[in-house]
Amino acid sequence: MANQTRVVLDEAERPKAEQILEQTGIKTFSQLFSIFLVNYGDHLVSALKASPSAPPPPVTMPQSVSPSQVPKQLPVIHPAQTAQPKQFKPMGGL
Repeated sequence: MANQTRVVLDEAERPKAEQILEQTGIKTFSQLFSIFLVNYGDHLVSALKASPSAPPPPVTMPQSVSPSQVPKQLPVIHPAQTAQPKQFKPMGGL
């Protein structure tokens, strides 16, 4: 018989977990947790270890600007890079 570890799901999180089960066809909370762990565990560790960086200061214009002083090109905002999720790994025996 395999070793087992029980995980306690906070009652406030249960509706979200049940919604995921319903939408995905996953049968149990244990399977759901295992899938999260296998597929997203490394990403979670990386995200939590990442050093937070302060956002850049906002671009401000002087209060009294004549039309000739307005810059011809506005600042460009580049979207942040998003992490690519790992490919789903089917779990054996579940």
